[in-house]
Amino acid sequence: MTYKSIEEYPGWLNAPAYLESFLAQHRIRRIADIGGGANPLLDEAFVRRHGLDYAVLDVSATELAKAPDWCRKIQVDIGAPGERFDASIAREPFDLVFTHMLLEHIPDVRQAHLNIHRLLRPGGLAIHFYPTPYSLPLLINRWLPARLSFLLLRLWQPWRDFDGNLGKFPAYYDLCGNPGPQLTRTLESLGYEVLQHTGYIGHFYYVGIPGLERAERLLRRLLLRWQWPITSCIVLALRRR
Repeated sequence: MTYKSIEEYPGWLNAPAYLESFLAQHRIRRIADIGGGANPLLDEAFVRRHGLDYAVLDVSATELAKAPDWCRKIQVDIGAPGERFDASIAREPFDLVFTHMLLEHIPDVRQAHLNIHRLLRPGGLAIHFYPTPYSLPLLINRWLPARLSFLLLRLWQPWRDFDGNLGKFPAYYDLCGNPGPQLTRTLESLGYEVLQHTGYIGHFYYVGIPGLERAERLLRRLLLRWQWPITSCIVLALRRR
């Protein structure tokens, strides 16, 4: 198992290009962006260029209302028990379902994987970008009381529009660990084939703070050399069996 640098992470601004590589390799027309809410990952030009049927699914009606009108909007709780989930959404055989910085906010990720399996056609793909709780800033975010971590984040990122499209939500990190045989077996037991499961080391939380930024980059180089699994982000690509 090889860990990579966070600078190679295919999430955030790189995610559309990463997803586009799957569009080139697979028959994909219907896509579900789960948790996209106020911030769909793909833009209108991308969707129209590829002729996609693009749906944004979110548990929050408030967040969905912030999404642009060119995409379909479906309110659903992806972590709900199976009966409740099935009752809340018509069967939608999507070719690709993806989440971007969502899984860490779901208390029961195993149930979310089961519900996503229900949404996919046989052979359909599920791709997840999510953080792990191992780097120091994310470890602090996990264990601090929510009110205190929110206050610290306000001080750290005073530019952030918490009431607009950049809100902060509780993080649980359930099943958001590093790649390994145990997690692979869990995913396979839920009906998936694991296509990619890669961990990335390093983070950008100290950018603009010279001493801390230099220390983090030095530590990152050492962790990569020794392949110590102190990751900050994961990309997970699955195929429904």
